Parts: sequence; C-alpha cells; structure tokens
Amino acid sequence: MTNVKTFDSVAEIDASYRGAVLTVGNFDGVHLGHQRILRTARALAHVSSSSVIAMTFEPHPLTLLHPESAPAQLTPWDEKVRLLGRAGADAVVRLQTDWPLLSISAEDFVREILVKRIHPSYVVEGPDFGFGRGRTGNVETLKEMSVRGGFRVHIVEPYRMAHPDESIVVSSTQVRKFLQDCDVGSATECLGRPHTLLGRVMHGEAEGRKLGYPTINLETHDQLIPGEGVYAGVSDIAGHRRVAAISVGHRPTLGGSGIVVEAFLLDEQADLYHKMVRLEFHAFIRRQQRFESREALTAQIASDIEQVKAAITPERLASDEHSAD
Repeated sequence: MTNVKTFDSVAEIDASYRGAVLTVGNFDGVHLGHQRILRTARALAHVSSSSVIAMTFEPHPLTLLHPESAPAQLTPWDEKVRLLGRAGADAVVRLQTDWPLLSISAEDFVREILVKRIHPSYVVEGPDFGFGRGRTGNVETLKEMSVRGGFRVHIVEPYRMAHPDESIVVSSTQVRKFLQDCDVGSATECLGRPHTLLGRVMHGEAEGRKLGYPTINLETHDQLIPGEGVYAGVSDIAGHRRVAAISVGHRPTLGGSGIVVEAFLLDEQADLYHKMVRLEFHAFIRRQQRFESREALTAQIASDIEQVKAAITPERLASDEHSAD
C-alpha cells in the first residue's frame, strides 16, 4: 500500500471512509506487533469491502503529560505514514496531542471521535490498548460501547519473539531499549526491517577526510539514535544505496564533545552535502574507544570496514534494494 490518504484531524475525514475498519495507537516504529494489527484490519476490510484507517497521536502524549519521560521517536511522521501504508492502512488520521484531547473521557472519545466521525465497522486493537483521560478506557470499555456504537471489537494478540532465555513481547519500548543497548539485530527482528535514521547531510569537521575516510555527517532531530558504537549499515540517497560504516559517538580519540552520527560510504565519492539520506543500521561491530594515536584509529577503521563488508554483502544489498519501497 503506497497511496495513503492523510488527515490532520477527524473533521477532515470525508464520507467515503465511513464504515472503515479502524485501529488507534501511537504506532511508533510500526513494529511487527503493529503490522499484525494492520494485517488483521486489512483482512476484515477485505471481507466487507471497506477501508482501513490508522488513527495516531502526534506528538506522543508524554511530551505534554511528562516531558522528562517522553521517548525519542523511532519514526518521524512522514516515515510513520509510509510504513502504516505499507502495513495495510488506506488512510492515516493525525490527532494533534493537546490538553483538550488528553482531557476527553474514554466514553466521549469513542462517541465523539470514533463513532460520530468514522462510524467504524470494526475497531482492531491489542489487549493492552488504553485511551481517554488518564488512559481509563481499555478494550473492555470498547466492548461495552460497541453495541450502542454499532461496531465490533477485534483484539489481536501481541507479537512475541524468541530472545535468549525468554520470549518477549514486541513493543516500541522494547525496540528503544535494544537500540540504546546497541542491539540493532534484535531491533531489526522486532521491526521487521533495520532501524533507519532520516536526515540531511551537513558539514562536519572533516576529521574523517584527514584520516583518509571521508564521512557524511547526519543532521538528526528527535529520532532515537542507537547507542555509541560502530555499525554496519546502508545509506540510501534518492534510491542510490551504498554500504556504510556508521559511527555513533563523541569521537573520543579526536576530542569530540556532542554525539555525532557519521558514515563512511563505500564506493561513493560524490558531493552529498545537504542531500537527504536514509541511514539503516544492520549490524553492531564494536563499542567506541579511545586510541593512543590517529594512526591506531586509522588502522582500526580499516579493520571495521572489512567487518562491514562481511556483514553487508553485495547479495544482501541487492536484496534490500529490491524489497525497499
């Protein structure tokens, strides 16, 4: 699904979407659990020849309720819309998170926003879905209101994945934890694709060029940056994909201060300043460390690049390119 209709409020939704199959959530990351919900909604919509609407909140409610606890984004808005469409949504509704929205009761949320504006045929959610003021509404609230609201409620079981010594529930919180711990492999398993940073190539201090490995520096905003380390990845600039050795960190050997995301693109010499780039994190190579000299750092970079080449083979790059949309 690529042609996704977006609405910036429920008031904008046109009548053709009445009776749609609806799912509501934050959908940050659009991980495999979210994809299971969208896939189920798609199947229900197919039976009734209706559309699928994903309704989401922007920004995350915690940015207002508890700013100090608000999580960093896994997916910016445009990327979230693209991924929701890819998962099965025909339309995405963005509810602007503000105090009036956060103050509405669970019952009024269903009556005034879901039923009056969309009149869904089904509402599809996971078992831990919460909504309304103080998240007092849950799936039982939905079921109680479904008869009067004229919709059915379909609950989708969480997506579980095997992890050493345990089975874990896939969630946005779990993905963030894996990324912060540099475990991009497990994050990929949860997402069904590599975690990707999106931003513009900006001017850096040209330290990589001085070492013989010119890098692009990525201007990141509110997206979650994986933990400090060196990674094997792929850069995508206007569909032009290249294997990338990615460094995230303070550049301890070179006297850096703030976190820098930079990548050495194999087989790429073009001027890329100010271009938009998608930077995919495929595999963890090593932790950041301080080296005794620039020569030692240069030797380590050469070794890192060989590991990156081993991790991202031409066959894998071609396969990723074929599956990207």
